[in-house]
Parts: sequence; structure tokens; C-alpha cells
Amino acid sequence: MDSASERRAQDLLDSIFRVATELVRGERASLLLRDEETSEFVIARAVGLADEIRRQVRVKSGEGVVGQVIASKRPLLVRGLEDTPVAARGGDYRSRSFVSVPVIVDDEPRGVLNVTDRDDGSPFGEEDLQTLEILAGHIGACLVQQEQGEALQRLAETDPLTWLFNRRHFDRRLEAETNRATRGEHLLALLVIDIDRFKTINDRFGHHVGDQVLKAVASAIKQAVRLYDVPTRYGGDEFAVILPEADTDVAGRVASRIVEKLDAAALPGELTDAGMRVGLSIGIATFPRPAADAAGLIESADAAMYRAKQAGGGVRVWEHSFAEGPRGSLRVMRSAIPLAPYLADPARLATPVLQAHLPPTLAAEWNAVVVGRDGQVLTVALPGPNPAAVDAISKATGFAIYPVFSNAADLAATRRRLDLA
Repeated sequence: MDSASERRAQDLLDSIFRVATELVRGERASLLLRDEETSEFVIARAVGLADEIRRQVRVKSGEGVVGQVIASKRPLLVRGLEDTPVAARGGDYRSRSFVSVPVIVDDEPRGVLNVTDRDDGSPFGEEDLQTLEILAGHIGACLVQQEQGEALQRLAETDPLTWLFNRRHFDRRLEAETNRATRGEHLLALLVIDIDRFKTINDRFGHHVGDQVLKAVASAIKQAVRLYDVPTRYGGDEFAVILPEADTDVAGRVASRIVEKLDAAALPGELTDAGMRVGLSIGIATFPRPAADAAGLIESADAAMYRAKQAGGGVRVWEHSFAEGPRGSLRVMRSAIPLAPYLADPARLATPVLQAHLPPTLAAEWNAVVVGRDGQVLTVALPGPNPAAVDAISKATGFAIYPVFSNAADLAATRRRLDLA
């Protein structure tokens, strides 16, 4: 859903909630909606409640009065103390009358609309209950419309074969990420990926096999990229990945992981029977050096990809070289990390010499496996990735670095590649 549609949906919810409180003349009211990640219900709109309470409230089905309304999917009208459920007694309320109405979508509880403390002190009645039930239905319809808009937006920006983002989403995100990289003064990397001999595969085995190959490549890309990267089917047999806050080394690491994941993937039987593997040509470029804008970034990565294809596949990096002029230069990315001394013994890295080069706040902050180019070792860092710390270490030491994801599987794979397992 675009930002304008999202604003309209939120404005509509605001209006319905405001009308609900005004029609039944409640001085305190709340609308709780289901958090899809936790299935708990949180306060989305409120009147007469302190902000601290709004932030703290998280209700599970069956807990308290609201939880009982959620579980039963039935409204609750309390006219006075004699009707008040035990779970609702106590609290700082001017009256004991309140109304709690579930918001139901496809027979599933999605929210609860609550109103208490009528402005004239009188209890709520059946007419108030009916009014809130009608408005709860409108809220449910609004939620459905919002979700449908979000689903349509996702479909409009998703490739239906591979379920990667499509070119439309890519163009929009690349513009946003280049703007963000400019403001934050950090690098942005781009991978352009092409399947080697894809036309031959299509011509020889048919488009159904070609489609399976496209899905296999897409799966390898999805497994290899970082959580915040933007994997895209750029068009035909060409893919692209936007990598925020990444230099050529980080991008090279992701490119190598894509190749590794594809090598391990199950391919169509027609290809394996013919003894064929699927190869990739991958080009890498960064913004704002050597590319000065989004178009230049695509052009540079594309040029590197074609040079890789001319060389028989693999990964090529287009990087800036002052000696070569503003157009930069191409280099072949080494497929393996150089063997680094002391990597098997992290304790030996905490030396006074190395510590003297690091900012004091980072001296004990090891947050990624970092291997210097040509075998220099910076550190082995755990337990979690921290790009800021890695960047600071790089600047402090002047070494080129290779950040590696620090989950257990990736650490084990790295050690195997370095013959340290």
C-alpha cells in the first residue's frame, strides 16, 4: 500500500473511532487491534488513557475482560457494579458501566472496541451496544480494505514466478536507497546477475525447465542475501540485488554465497541427466564511487557482469581507481578468502598492538568475523553482526575487510573454507 493509501486508511480508522466515542458519549475509549507477529492485542487508538498505559497494554485471548470478549467473539455490556465481571473490578473509573465489542473479520477476532465512563454518569444501554457493534463492523471492513490494498501492492511489486521483487519495486527502492546513501555518507552496492547459457537451456529443454532454473536461482539469491537487501528479478534471466550500506567486499561475499547456494541446489532432472550445471555471471558496483547516480550504478554493475560473462562466468567487481580515471576499473573477485593466521585462535588477536589502533569503546566489541585482505587478521568477533563496529575497525586500522555473517551455520562454513574446522 502506498503512503497516500496508508494515510487514507488510518484517517478512516481515526474517524470511525472518534464517531464511536461521540455517539455513545464515552469519556474513555480504546480500540485494540491484533498484532500479527505475536497474536496479542495492542491499543491502536485511545481517548482518556495515559500514553504509558497505552504502550504497556498487551492482551492475549482469554486474559481479562477484553481477552474474554476476544475468546468468545461476543460483546459485553456492563450496566453497573452488579454486572461487572470479577476481572474488571477495581481500577480508576468514574462509573462501573462499560461496553466492549469485538471486531470480527471472517469469523476471526481482529480487534476490540471499548468505551467506559459515560459523560453524564448514566449507564450504557442496549442502544449504545448496537451502535458500537455497527461501528465495529465498519472497522472490520476498513481492516479488510487496508489488507487488500497491501496485498495488491505486494502483488504489483512482486514477480509471480520467482516471488522476488520486480523491476517496478527495484526502481523505486534504488532511488530511495541512493538518496539515503547520499544523506548518510555511506556506500551502496548493487549486484547484477545473469544466468549463463540460459537461452540454450530454454531451446534444448523447453521453457518449463527454464522456469525451474529461474526459481532455483531466485531461491539461491533469497538464501544468500541479508535481511535488509532487495532481491529482484530485473527481467528475463537477469536478477539484481540492492545492498544498502555495503562496499565491494560485502557485496562480493553475498555474490559468493549466491554461487555456493546455487551449486548446492537441486536442479531439474533434464539438466542433471545431461551433466549440465547452471552458472552465473555477476557484476558488482558501488555508489557513490565509482557511480555518481542510480543510472550510473546500474551501468557499472551491468558492465562488470558482461565482462564476467565474456570471461566464462563468475564475479567481476567494478571499482574506482584514480589511476584509471573517473570510469573506474574492473577486477576479478577472488572466489576464496585468503588463509588468515590466528583465525583459529581468537584469543591471540587481543594484542596490545591491535588494541592501540582501536577506539576504546570498540576494544572489546567483537561483532563479526573480520579477515584482512592478503591474510591480515583484524579480529574474530561474536556474538552478533554490527556494521558500525566493523566500519570503525576498518577505518582505525586501514585494512580492507571481509565481514562474515556470525550465525552458527555461516561461521562453520567459513571455518571449513579456511580449513580450520
